[in-house]
Amino acid sequence: MIDVVLDIIRAEEQLIISALKERFSESKISIVNLREVAPKIGSNDYMASIAIIRPISMLNAAYAAALYEAKGSLVINSSETIIFSGDKVLTYTRLAAHKLPLPPTLIAFAHNTARTALRELGVPLVVKPPLGSWGRLVTRIRSARELEYVLAHREAMRTPHQKIIIMQKYVDTGNKDIRCIVIEEELVGCIERRAKQREWRSNVALGADTKPYKPTNEVEDLSLRAAAAVKGFFVSVDLFQTKDGLLVNEVNAVPEFKGFMRATGINPARILVEKLYQMYKK
Repeated sequence: MIDVVLDIIRAEEQLIISALKERFSESKISIVNLREVAPKIGSNDYMASIAIIRPISMLNAAYAAALYEAKGSLVINSSETIIFSGDKVLTYTRLAAHKLPLPPTLIAFAHNTARTALRELGVPLVVKPPLGSWGRLVTRIRSARELEYVLAHREAMRTPHQKIIIMQKYVDTGNKDIRCIVIEEELVGCIERRAKQREWRSNVALGADTKPYKPTNEVEDLSLRAAAAVKGFFVSVDLFQTKDGLLVNEVNAVPEFKGFMRATGINPARILVEKLYQMYKK
């Protein structure tokens, strides 16, 4: 049995389900919607050999992965991968441990250390929360006064992790980045994402344009190493091209890929399912 675990069925989940139905008997496929079921820890109600973890929430995804891991299922991605990719502080520490190039980054646990980090990094700089996606709460800071506005805003937030601030030196990328998809130690392909006019963040969710990108050997190497650093089976890796070379920015353990698919014509869902089919046969 193969379970697709989700909380909302987006385009990506529909593509994964369709690809599964093309390769497997429908009797072997189950959709587990976390908004409709309450899984019991250690229960054998769901005995899937493989679980594809697709909830939008990082915590929901990590918890769902752990539930399946407790039953011995093959889980894609693992709870460890999801946690170390979903929390950007943990992502950067894991990437740094594997000697991958990163933007200069400081972690501010308090307001006074944020001000110290500002003096060390200079302006402009980028501040972001440990948890979040689609460019939310990612802010470019051009002055100490702007930082004070951000600090006041974060202080008003209720969740403790949102009070911790990742502070990075702003690197000039021409308002674009490279997104690559890796599946089971294979680079599937890459796209270039360019921010829309009057926007500097290159998230597709914020309207960025996409086009195919032919990866260099260095792009492939960094993508595979970043995926390996978080033990990712199916991940996307975001890279910055700067005048001083390539930097790794993020790894995503529940990757969205509709923008990638539009730009390249490559369907990662089919590649994922084919790899699972070969594993399932064994």
